[in-house]
Amino acid sequence: MARRALAYGIAGAGLITTLTAMAALHPHQQVYFNPLTDTKTPGALAERYDMDYWQLAHRQSLEYLLAHYPDDMLRVWMENINREILTQNDKDRIPVLDSLYAADFYLWRQRGFDLHSINPQEDDYFQPIHPLIRPRNITDQQPIYSVKAYGSGIATILPKDDAAYRAAYEDVAANGEPLARSDFDIYAYDGALYYLSADCSPRAPNQAALRIFLHITPANPADLPAASREFGFENRDFWFRNRAAFFDGKCMNRQPLPEYPVERIATGVYSKGELIWSADINLVARATAKSVYESIATGDYGAPIAQSRFDLYLRDNTLTYIKAPCAEGDADARFFLHIFPADPAALPADRREFGFANLDFQFAYHGAYVDGICVATRELPYPIARVRTGHNATAPGGDGWSADIDLSARVAAQTLYDSIVAGDYGKPVAQSHFDLYLSGNFLTYLKESCNEGDADARFFLHIFPANLADLPAGRREFGFVNSGFSLEKSASFFDGKCVNRLPLPDYSIARIRTGQNATAPGGNEWRADIDLIARAAAQALHDRILAGDYGAPVAQSRFDLYLSDNRLAYVKESCEAGDTDARFFLHIFPVAPAGLPDVWRERGYANFDFQFADHGAYAGDKCVATRDLPDYPIERIRTGQFVSGEGSLWRTEFPAAQ
Repeated sequence: MARRALAYGIAGAGLITTLTAMAALHPHQQVYFNPLTDTKTPGALAERYDMDYWQLAHRQSLEYLLAHYPDDMLRVWMENINREILTQNDKDRIPVLDSLYAADFYLWRQRGFDLHSINPQEDDYFQPIHPLIRPRNITDQQPIYSVKAYGSGIATILPKDDAAYRAAYEDVAANGEPLARSDFDIYAYDGALYYLSADCSPRAPNQAALRIFLHITPANPADLPAASREFGFENRDFWFRNRAAFFDGKCMNRQPLPEYPVERIATGVYSKGELIWSADINLVARATAKSVYESIATGDYGAPIAQSRFDLYLRDNTLTYIKAPCAEGDADARFFLHIFPADPAALPADRREFGFANLDFQFAYHGAYVDGICVATRELPYPIARVRTGHNATAPGGDGWSADIDLSARVAAQTLYDSIVAGDYGKPVAQSHFDLYLSGNFLTYLKESCNEGDADARFFLHIFPANLADLPAGRREFGFVNSGFSLEKSASFFDGKCVNRLPLPDYSIARIRTGQNATAPGGNEWRADIDLIARAAAQALHDRILAGDYGAPVAQSRFDLYLSDNRLAYVKESCEAGDTDARFFLHIFPVAPAGLPDVWRERGYANFDFQFADHGAYAGDKCVATRDLPDYPIERIRTGQFVSGEGSLWRTEFPAAQ
């Protein structure tokens, strides 16, 4: 009897202990463990046992999310069987996910679930989308809710690591190679394609919910899988939500690239037969464009042959288009390219009536974006006289532009420039914003470093004849003929230089006045006044000096000074830029100062200061100026050049009797 009572007592105590424990665990009494296990140490059971194997406690965690986020779609990573314990309305709020990293919340059986041992390559769920985003990022987060039993979390909700996602997104945007910009910004980074969008909500239907086509064309068709060779590309279409991450209104998707060399990538979205967006990325063209741009940057291509919306370079019969930086719309519109051959017979028969070959093209097929720069190249046929190119603003945001390049004129301009450099044209007859040369019956404008704005403003050119009767009747009242011109239409640009050669009228010319008014943005205002009669007189005077008619110089300094027939002559054999800019001072000391006008009598000398432009001229590379002296007897002469506020540049003084 005593034994029976003892047995009943033990059984009753065990039953009471079990019922008490199960009551305490309710509604998760299915995770009961007997007291012989270590139920007192928090987390001990979770480390040794699976506890809630059938995940019945997950319903409580899901109900927590549904209650605390009543208006949102809930992206929860969990075993999909858990959705079956919900009502249909709740199921609709918790979509099935295809990627571990697409979730905002993670539901684990217990806190100690070991993600560190997962091999991401064995399960698409765990494929990493960036080196900074891996399974361990999840388990390192603090739980936002946990159903516990025996001190262990049997259904724990963990948030995603927004900081890691943000850092990964910024890393790709900063360090990836941008390939295309459309509805997504597409980058190449770490052996994969990344699709980034700064406006991407996983809780509303948008491009992220669509299937994206991805066609990979290898550099070597033999690298294609056998099933893809007939198409010429490998089809890697995907749903964006696969391997995608959503955070801060942004989204990011990673698609691994094949190991073989890739020539071209075509990607985008079709929806109900309509192309929503697309990008065509020619990796070979990008590599070529990058190489060309680096050569241009190092000066291998020289200066552009034309500058407009794009800078144009010509080398080895290849025309290169460069724009830096390149903005949206700059390369969208179709480019026109009209080639005018040196010999029209080189044209195909069907183009001869037009006079040019049409090589119009789309940037996507002949160009590439490289580091925010647009580079396109076109090989040109047969010897060419002229190229006309640009594009019309037919694309939204595009700007129309054009460039007309006379290659024959460029060759002629180069020849002309070489002649000037060789000295065939002598010294410039005037120097200002442009150097001006006069040879034969031609006036040549040359600028060594032609910048933006130099050719924008219209040039004025006024020709004053020696005999007014030579002017057309309608111009006689003005005293000159107006031959103004636009440099961009009449000049040649090459290697950063501007050269323009204009014929002058056949009649005898007394004076030329030319320059630019700064009417165009960035333009420079300048003018030059060339007195051809004074130049001829200066040349004649110099010839007389060389012949000895003026004797030896009365003084020598920066200029040689000659005195003859009551005239003082200034001569500099090799005149350089700046020699005649400063004002000349000329002080005449009379033998009898009392005869000076009142204004000069106190000083003791007469002041005949002057500018070279008013009393001098250039004769070849020489500067010659003359001043007639007063009639009264002169004791001595003091002269030189000065800069106001700085003093004399040079000075000399000599007796007039000399």
